[in-house]
Parts: sequence; structure tokens; C-alpha cells
Amino acid sequence: MKRLIHRKGTAGYSDDMGRVLAAFVYSNARQTSAALHMGELGSAVNDIPKSQGQLKDSAIELATYIKQPREEAQALRGMLFTQYLGGSVASAFVNITQPFAVSIPYLSQFGGARKAGSFLISAMKDMSTGLELEASLAKALKVAEEQGVVAPQEVHQLMAQARGASTLRIGDGTRLGEAMTGVANNFSKLMLGWGKMFGMAEQINRRSTFIAAYRLAQDRKIANPAGFATQAVNETQFINNKANKANWARGPVGATLMTFKSYSVNYLELLHRMATQGGPEGRQAALLMLGTLMLMAGSSGLPFVDDAEDLIDFLGQRLGYNFSTKKTKQEFLENLFGRAGAQFVDKGLTGLPGSPIDVSGRLSMANLIPVTGLLLKKADHTRDVAELAGPVGDLAARAFQAGDQALSGVLGKAAVTLAPKAVGNLAKGVDMMSTGMYRDDKGYKVIETTPTEAAMKMLGFQPATVAEVQGANYLHQRSKDFYNQHAQDIRARWAKGIFENSPAQVESARHLLDQWNVQNPDQRIGVNMQSVVRRVKEMRKSKDQRIADTAPKAMRASMRREVEGMREGVR
Repeated sequence: MKRLIHRKGTAGYSDDMGRVLAAFVYSNARQTSAALHMGELGSAVNDIPKSQGQLKDSAIELATYIKQPREEAQALRGMLFTQYLGGSVASAFVNITQPFAVSIPYLSQFGGARKAGSFLISAMKDMSTGLELEASLAKALKVAEEQGVVAPQEVHQLMAQARGASTLRIGDGTRLGEAMTGVANNFSKLMLGWGKMFGMAEQINRRSTFIAAYRLAQDRKIANPAGFATQAVNETQFINNKANKANWARGPVGATLMTFKSYSVNYLELLHRMATQGGPEGRQAALLMLGTLMLMAGSSGLPFVDDAEDLIDFLGQRLGYNFSTKKTKQEFLENLFGRAGAQFVDKGLTGLPGSPIDVSGRLSMANLIPVTGLLLKKADHTRDVAELAGPVGDLAARAFQAGDQALSGVLGKAAVTLAPKAVGNLAKGVDMMSTGMYRDDKGYKVIETTPTEAAMKMLGFQPATVAEVQGANYLHQRSKDFYNQHAQDIRARWAKGIFENSPAQVESARHLLDQWNVQNPDQRIGVNMQSVVRRVKEMRKSKDQRIADTAPKAMRASMRREVEGMREGVR
């Protein structure tokens, strides 16, 4: 009764009854929760023995982080969701596979995979048909909903209304105010719809897992089915609040860089817990979890596969081999299983012949360490640096690109570049439908496509034919870049040896050439002595001469006059 609602006449607050009530309910909830649990939190920290100093320090740091929440770039991260996941049918489809990829393996510890799968499929069927649930299950599900177990987004909507950022608002009675409110409400409805598909997939995942786990617990005569189901949801759909954030994901910088990384972190943690703490059933469940991932994303989607391939390719490059682990693996699988079998093993279900889409990349856990691409010799590391910065790096790069396009007068292209990915995919699909081809960013043809593939692209799915061609082109370009770089290095060393009158350097260049040709007999490098001599001549020129001599013909004469004038001034 001490926390009554008092109207204080605050402009924009007291007249908004929804906001007043939301703030009242939410602030009371936080205060009550703190009164109930802060003592437990302090006791849990104090109960850690002093001998476990590192653990105690981490616990103190976590407790402080929970007690003193701070701004973590929520607006920017919300924009990243809007940009990359919102409005996308493909993202919602990928999200809804989580119960099959995680829930079934976890529940298989308690009666086997077949029983876990049948309970989950039955739960999804009951949800889709609107079948009335058993009384005890319906009651437990309602409690889980109120506790945020199966509907965690509700508290965020309440928080938004409490701070005056509610979905819909009321006008102030004036013509201008009503018009502005109408625009804001329509935009809010658009944003709500934009995230609705992904949010619905999340709710389906949590509710179906809860129902399946509850029924499995009843079947296994587990004492507290609701508690078991709650634990199953938390373990398989993960707890995505501040208390469960990794150390690197705290604060505005860490939270932004780790955006969209929580699933992979939680996935690996669950995999580790089941394999090391679950006994024989846990180890079997962990293997089933990896097997399911392989079925969905193929062998190339298993954890750390891309990182391991980058490391092997890096070692091969340093030893002088123009080697691609991915390409070698593909050739090995094709020789062993044939092309169709190799595609299935490598990419999973969507690698089967006739599949119109390829979602193996979306489901993949292969690229978990973003810096490994920087190890390789490439002509351009922009993609690797952007990957290191996460989605915010990609968004920044797109913003600069869109700005350049706008200044060049290509406003339509600039708008598509800066628009959310779902809009970009829709525009790409429309272009494919009208031209009958998939084109790269420069407008060049990549491959001819069908209307079905164009429709899939509109929904956000990458057509299988495009994914295959793009993947092969990437490997060929990387092999070509390393060949050219190595050839240039040899010629540069040869020319430098002549320029510095160093026979040892020339001999070293010959040795590198012979070594490359022995190790890469199908990619031999030949040294044209005329090009080496031209390089030596260029090395003997001053820098201003080199710039003037290599300038376009229209600029060359004026640059040479400027160089001569500058030299006269120096003399």
C-alpha cells in the first residue's frame, strides 16, 4: 500500500493511463523480485569458499552486473534485429527448427529419441489444431506463460510501455497531435508485424517443448512435470537475459559485437554439459544433437569446421601449397558417394538433388571463430574484418556504400542497400524474376534462374543452384588470388635482387619458383624476364616519376610538368 499510484500532473505521463499502470506493475515486480532473491544471491556468493578465488571473483562480478543493470545499446541491437531477422520468412523457418535440433536430443536422455520425437510432434500437432490440452498441462502452461518461461517477450513489451515507448499511443486531441499519433501508431504496427514471424516461431518453440516435456515427464512418472518442463525449455530454448550473458557480451560494445551469437554459445554449452555431466544417456544425446545438425546442415555445418579448414589452408599456404581443404573434401566425397551423395553429406537435407533452396549456411555452426579468415593470403580481407565486427560492421559498410550510391545519384539502389535484408531479398527476387538470372553487386550475371528460385529468394532463401555456384566461385577466386600473389612475390624478389645487385636474392627467387612448381605441378608459375626487367626499371625511378608515368594519358603530360617544376624549385 506504500506504492500507490499518485497523479502528479507530469506532462505526457499522467494522462497516459497505460504507461502509468505499466510502470506501477513493472516497478513493483522488480522490487518484489529483489526482496525475494537478492538475499539468496548474496548468500550464494558468500558460500563460495575463499580457496576458489577466481570463481568467487566471477560470482561477485556477475552479482554486481545483475544488481546494477546498465544500458547495453538496446536501440542499436533492436535495429540489427530489424535489419537482419525481421520480416524474413527464411529466418522464422530456421528458428522453428530449434526444437528438432535441440529439444529432441535433450529429451532423448529420458526415454530415447523416438519417444521424445513423438511427444514433440504430437505437441506441435495439438498446437496447430487448437486442441484443448489436459487440465493439469493447461494450468502448468499458464503458470509458465506468466513466469516468462514460454512467453519471455511479454516483459519487454511491458517495459517499453512503462518508459513511454508502447506499441500504440493516444493523441492529445489537436489536429496535429492526432495526425502525428496516427503516423506513429501505423509505424508501430508495421514494426510489430515485422518481428511477428520470428516472435511467433520463438513462442511455438517454447510452448511445444514445454508440452512435450510435460507429457514425457508424466509418462516417465517424474514427480514434478511442470518443473521438468520448465527446465527443458530453459535448457533447449535457452535463457536470453542479462544474467545468462557471457562475460564478453556485457556492456554496450560486447553486447553489440555478440549480437546473434547467443544461440551458438548456448548450443555449445548444452552440448558440453550433456557430454560431460549427463552420463551415458547424455553422451548419446550429445551425439544425436550433432547428428541432427549434420542432417540439417551437413558435415560442413558441424561446429568449428570452417575454422579448422582455414587453419589447414593457412598451414598449406605457408608451406607453399595452393591447397583448399573444402575443395579437396568435396572431391573426396564425390569419388566416394557420387555427386548427389556428396552434396547430401556436405550440405544435409537441402543438398539433395531437386532441392530448390540451400539453408545449410543458415543452420551451420561451422564458423564460430571470426578471425581465422585473416590468416589466409587474400587480395581483400574486407569480408573477414567485417565478420570480426559482427552485424554492426556489415551494417556500417552498407551505410557507407548506400551513401556513396546516393551521392552518385542512384537513389533507388542506395535505398535497397540500406534497407533491411528482407527488403533486399525481395528486391533481388524481383530482379531475378524479371531478368531470369542471378546477378552480383556489380550487375554481372552469375547464373540463370527459374521463377521458382526467384520466389524462394523473395522469401529470403538462397536458391540451391546459386549457393553452389557462389561457393565454387569463392574457392576458385581464393585459389587464383593466392597464385597471383605468390607469382608477384617471386617476381618482386627477383627484381629486387637485380636492383640491389644481390645474386643471393635472385637465387632465392629461383628456389621459390622451383619449389612452387614442384609442389603445385598443375599450377606452374613462369617468370617472364621482360616483366622482371620492367619492374627493375620502375624501381630505379623516383616515386613521383612512377606516379606520372602510370597516370592516364590525359593527365600524364601535366603531371610530368608539375614534377619537373617541383624539382626545379627544390634545386
